[in-house]
Amino acid sequence: MPVSCAAWGCQNRCSVSTRSKGITFHRFPKDVLMRKKWEVALRREKFTATKACRLCSDHFTPEDFDRTGQTVRIRDGSVPSVFNSPAHLQRVGYVQMRKFKSISYSRLRI
Repeated sequence: MPVSCAAWGCQNRCSVSTRSKGITFHRFPKDVLMRKKWEVALRREKFTATKACRLCSDHFTPEDFDRTGQTVRIRDGSVPSVFNSPAHLQRVGYVQMRKFKSISYSRLRI
């Protein structure tokens, strides 16, 4: 199955041409709260990441990467923040972020 980016409107697919451009693909975190932060950052309604979901490196800032070894890794605590979304999805409302901040492990159902 081909790997493609889960971000809305992103056309990046894992291929030789994207690798030559330096674009890498990254799995969603296993940690429940960090995974939820990534899902909220995508601003896709009713989106839940699966094991197959990936985000491309275009959605992270250069400071989010650890490039010290052979493998490009996302630093712990990094959340995707670079998106080319339509105007109505550019900002996350205060109420939506406030609801997210109050989530605890006990309230999440997996």
